[in-house]
Amino acid sequence: MADEDLSLPDDVFVPILLHLPTSSRRRFRLVCKRWRDVIDERTPEMLVGTKILAFVSQHNRGSRAIVFDKEDGCRRHAWIFPCSHERSTTAVSMVGTCNGLLCLHERVVAPGNRSFSIVTVVNPITGDTLELPPPPESSEPEQERAQAGKYSFGYHPTTGKYKVVRIPCGRRRQGAVHAVQVFTLGGGGDTASWREVPVTAPGGGASCSPLSEAISVDGRTYWLDASGIRVMALDLEDERVTSFAAPPPPACPGLLPAAGAGWELTSVRGRLGAVATTAVGRVDVWVLDDGGGGGGARPRWSRRYEIVEATPRTSDYWIVAPELTHGEYILRSSRDRMTRDDYRIWGYTCGRRRLYRHKVGDLTSGGDGEDDGQSPPVVEGWELLMSAEESHGDLTTFAYVETLEPLPLPLPSTHG
Repeated sequence: MADEDLSLPDDVFVPILLHLPTSSRRRFRLVCKRWRDVIDERTPEMLVGTKILAFVSQHNRGSRAIVFDKEDGCRRHAWIFPCSHERSTTAVSMVGTCNGLLCLHERVVAPGNRSFSIVTVVNPITGDTLELPPPPESSEPEQERAQAGKYSFGYHPTTGKYKVVRIPCGRRRQGAVHAVQVFTLGGGGDTASWREVPVTAPGGGASCSPLSEAISVDGRTYWLDASGIRVMALDLEDERVTSFAAPPPPACPGLLPAAGAGWELTSVRGRLGAVATTAVGRVDVWVLDDGGGGGGARPRWSRRYEIVEATPRTSDYWIVAPELTHGEYILRSSRDRMTRDDYRIWGYTCGRRRLYRHKVGDLTSGGDGEDDGQSPPVVEGWELLMSAEESHGDLTTFAYVETLEPLPLPLPSTHG
């Protein structure tokens, strides 16, 4: 059906959308590009109660999820997630959140020094908890040496199914990925257990970058390959894997492309984003506009933000992930310099985190990433959101919506 047959004036269309449940709006995004753009830009999740969730992973005091109001930055909720086992080797980390459900992960050492993962899905509002069975050992030796691998938690708006994806990712950059493991929540039969999904790529060499995390956005799970120049995409509906090019490498005027300025995959207003920070304090943010790695339109990137620090301090300040934006704001974090007491209490890997947000407008260029002669906005100040005494540890950010939705429990077996 052509877009013009679905046209409604925005002043009529938007009020209708605002009266629909969030799940219906997600489905209507699939009708056509115009509907998707209107829903994303005029009825963003923040208008229906989406808040910022900052997750601080801490091993000895328990990890913390802190939810902030989008308007005044005040705390709405704070939950503690201690390690579930005395032999846990990692702090509880957050894999992702979908429709108010949180997916958590920790690593435990079993007798014989073999380790396994504990993956849990919780609704912190209702207190419901579902522990998934550990993923099976991979059939590939290189993948088995990957240990924990990378996890992602996704939701497909058409099928309404939640899926946890594990991507075996070795420590070596050249480690191949031959299959990913998928668990469907609320499924029955074969879908009630971990399943291997084959992964292929052009030329036959699929891989995973150990330097970037996986992310699930709008019904697909994405990760970077080992080269950092291609994006792998798993469609959570048909479970087919495709790949496409990442944005062009970031470069600074008069300089070679910045060393180490690799891409980090993020979520930007409900779309896949890629962000890189250069050594001179410049931040480039690109957004995937079309295709999404599926079988339809060819994926197309556009540069959404370009920011320059007034006083670059890239060693202590950085863009957060996986949720990069919240409404009109970009999120960023910092780490305080550690004292002797910090080293004694927390260890060398920790530092007090602070979370900031800054309002910044979109680029006004044509969206093709070409230099239009305009100077990028200069960032001079950030609004402080989180400066908590409990904020030692690794910080990640997510978009969170409160829900009373029950967990999608496994279907009972039909076998006698």
